[in-house]
Amino acid sequence: MLNQLSTRMQDRVFTLGCTLIIICVVASLVFPYTFPTVDNFSQILLNVSIDAIVAVGMMVLMIGGMFDLSVGSVVAMSGGLAGYLMYYHNTNFLLAIVVGLAAALLIGIINGWLIARWKINPMIQTLAMMGIVRGIALMLSGAGLQNFPYEYIYLGQSKLLKLQAPVWWMIAIVLLFSFLVDRTTFFRRFYYIGGNEKAARLSGIDVEKMKIWAFVISALLAGFAGILLSSRLGAALSSSGRGLELRVITAVILGGASLAGGQGKIWGAFLGSVFMAIINNLLILSRVSGYWQEVILGLILILAVGLDQYILRRSTLVKSTVLIFVVSSFLISCEPPPRQDIKVTLQDYTTDSSVVSPDEEYVMITPLINLPMYVDHDQRAFKAWAKKMGVKISILGPAEWDVPAQVQVIDQIISSRPAGLLINGTDQGIATSINKAVAAGIPTIVYDAEVKSNRHCFIGSDWYEMGRLQGERMVKLLNGKGKVACFGVLGVSNQEEGIRGLLDVLKKYPEIQFVGKFDDKANFETATKLTSDLLAAYPDLSGICGFDSESGPGIALAVKESGNAGKIKITTVDTELPHLKLVQEGVIDYLVGQKRELFTWYGAQLLFDMVHGTNSFSNNDQRAGIAPVPDLIITGSFEVDKSNIDLFIHKSN
Repeated sequence: MLNQLSTRMQDRVFTLGCTLIIICVVASLVFPYTFPTVDNFSQILLNVSIDAIVAVGMMVLMIGGMFDLSVGSVVAMSGGLAGYLMYYHNTNFLLAIVVGLAAALLIGIINGWLIARWKINPMIQTLAMMGIVRGIALMLSGAGLQNFPYEYIYLGQSKLLKLQAPVWWMIAIVLLFSFLVDRTTFFRRFYYIGGNEKAARLSGIDVEKMKIWAFVISALLAGFAGILLSSRLGAALSSSGRGLELRVITAVILGGASLAGGQGKIWGAFLGSVFMAIINNLLILSRVSGYWQEVILGLILILAVGLDQYILRRSTLVKSTVLIFVVSSFLISCEPPPRQDIKVTLQDYTTDSSVVSPDEEYVMITPLINLPMYVDHDQRAFKAWAKKMGVKISILGPAEWDVPAQVQVIDQIISSRPAGLLINGTDQGIATSINKAVAAGIPTIVYDAEVKSNRHCFIGSDWYEMGRLQGERMVKLLNGKGKVACFGVLGVSNQEEGIRGLLDVLKKYPEIQFVGKFDDKANFETATKLTSDLLAAYPDLSGICGFDSESGPGIALAVKESGNAGKIKITTVDTELPHLKLVQEGVIDYLVGQKRELFTWYGAQLLFDMVHGTNSFSNNDQRAGIAPVPDLIITGSFEVDKSNIDLFIHKSN
């Protein structure tokens, strides 16, 4: 009896299943009215469905001693390609799906071939492919594609027994692959390869061919997950699947896979994914701050890897080599801090030239290059200005919201000496780089949100005022009482300032309870998941405020899926067409818009004026290095609700 129990305790699927049961029982006792409900569990399953489908493919790979870091990018690319074909070419939805899956299949073949035949390290190959495929997704989806055929939307949004379609697809895939891996000779070969590749080869297994098959299976499942995700969201987004690799690998290791290979079960991948989803759900139910959620999830990953090394103790050399490579790569890529403060030098902006030089280039640097709001407003206005003025422009920035990456872009572009820099200011963390640009003699203007620095001019919005406007409207919508939450990119200066403006209003009303601020990372998908968890935590939630351009649509989707459209009040920023249509439908109640085209256009023009000496200064001022442009320009904001929505819808169409 003890031997049987000991054997069972060594089965990670069994122990993880028991752990989940205990967690659910405890959570049900702690949150009796919110956690053990049909709606909450169905939402947890819906949120985990995409990750679990990808985790099945990752489990097959890790059983064979491999892994794939490109799966998140494949998710974005397959959905993006299908969306691109339907949106731009009116392709039949079934053909679009087939093409999207075929592209994923091709990525799997390439990865498998190069790793199996050319012996490229899986981490290096799939990391490189992750960047390549993400770039393709960016080109296909751009700022996002919508308006897909009803049949395509049906694939991911239909329901059966209160469970949305992706949940049923997930269940079918888990059952199918569990049977295949446990009962078929073909899939059992992966255990032999992961356990002892040399012995597997000597026993007659075509190891290279099987490795290719493993990557093909993983890529196909990731591609199908991407199709489902774009169908569920009703949009193909280039940001889809970002960070999914980390979540899936964590889930698979938790589910019993080993970094060395040779063990693991499909049910383990599923349970590991469910475990991650429940933890996320409980963090919301427990009112854990968005700042701590990343810490907790990171600790879970460390725990998962630690358990793998402590319990399994296999292939120590392989693990150490990978660890040394990762740490070494990180240390080599680190840029040392400056040894002394940067001194701001004086400049002379006078020039008699009225002719645009063919090499005159103005550079826009943004923290998120593919954010729809930036693409449709800032970048469009910048391009229109450049065309009118006859100058060269570049638009640079990371493909995900990443302030350190924006800093790196600014630092790197300084050496190329552009005529002027137009920097999207969202966080005080870029101030040092702005000062470097000014010290290098480059005219530099910050737009959107102020960053305290040596910039020559700030032109844009008062984010505190935007938060205050949202607060006043939310109070009015709720008649001064109810529970309110807000979403945004936490830790980013402009959004934190907006949240401060919101809270300064709400705290004047004692009958309004602020339940917390949550980090949606300016991601549609994340905002949707957060909202669904928040609704489970607070069934009596009255309103949600959004502070990035992806908050509104993500909040609105989850609110509609929960059947609370019109009941939960939503205020947010941005006036993109999807936002406007949601106001027209009565799902979003209020928008605060920025005059983005105005401050982008004027910011570029001020740079041009500085370069060409348009505004004459006295010689004394010139010698003193005084910038011949205004120091501060607040362009203001505007409000949109159902009373004036027709004006904006007409304009957008």
